[in-house]
Formats: sequence, structure tokens, C-alpha cells
Amino acid sequence: MNGSGETNGVEILSRYIDPEKTPIDYQVEILRYWNEKRGERFAPRWDEFSLYELPPRAIPLINVTDIVPKPLKSTYRFWGSGLTEVFGGDYTGKGPQDVPPKTRGINMKGGCARLVRDRVPNFEIKDFETEKGLFGRALILRVIFSDDGETVNKGLNSYFFESLTGRSKLTDFYETVFSKVG
Repeated sequence: MNGSGETNGVEILSRYIDPEKTPIDYQVEILRYWNEKRGERFAPRWDEFSLYELPPRAIPLINVTDIVPKPLKSTYRFWGSGLTEVFGGDYTGKGPQDVPPKTRGINMKGGCARLVRDRVPNFEIKDFETEKGLFGRALILRVIFSDDGETVNKGLNSYFFESLTGRSKLTDFYETVFSKVG
């Protein structure tokens, strides 16, 4: 399924594929560990999952959300230091509407809404395009948690950013994208 949004010269094209097809090694490990913890259930409980068991290089590019399904709302309970560098701030205790590019909140067709609706992990590829073509990409693996065995109430999001401009620093890349989008 594809989705797109355009703002001030940057078009964000979003598509979802099978999470098992992530090419990112630390996301493969996160998904393996998540599957181990869930067993036969649709999702593990958050207290069964330990960030310490994940590859150390993955931790800076992870956030964890507390999710309220109705009305849909999420708040970041953990925000990795790499995400702070890329997005220009620590968004622990805040919601998606506070993160650049600042939007109207949770997209009802986006990753968090899919977690609640589908009750399965998802893998999103976001392409950032400008008038000059593909500028960069974000690959996001999302896995779910259920503390009551019925309701999705937490999500873990693992990011990988790819600059296609030849720049060495991703922060330069995202500052450019977000200055145009935000």
C-alpha cells in the first residue's frame, strides 16, 4: 500500500512491505527477539522485552511509544540519542505531532494506526523526493506489545536513515528535508 504527502517541495512517499524483508541487520535482530518473546501470542508484554537484549548499535535509533487505541494517541516513553541528533531534540514524553516535520498528529493510515488496526509488526519505507529526484530514505520497523493480551498498548520503532545525496552527516540531510517540510 502506498501513501504520499507533499509539503513545500518535499514529497514523502510511503510504502509498507513484509517486516521479514528488512535489509537492516539490527532490525532483523529486533524482529527475531520480538518473535522469541511473543511465542504463540500476537504480541509480547512490554515487561518481557529488554532493550539491553537488542544490538547496541540499534538503541540510539529506537523510540518506544505508549499507545491509547481509542481515540488513537501515542506518547514517546523512550527516545534514542541518535534520533535526538537526527530530529534535533529529545521527544520523550511528547507525541508524533511534536516531531519534525510537525504534523496534525497521528496519521490514521500511518505506522502507529496500522499497529493498532492490524495487530502485527510493520515495515515502512519512506522516500523523500524533491524536484531534483530521490533525496533520501527512512526504513522503519515497528513491533507491537500488549500488556493485557488483547490490546496493542505499546510500539517499538527502529529507524535506519539513508542519505542519497552523498553527504556524510545524516543530520545535514534531515535538516534540509525538515526545513523544506516544516
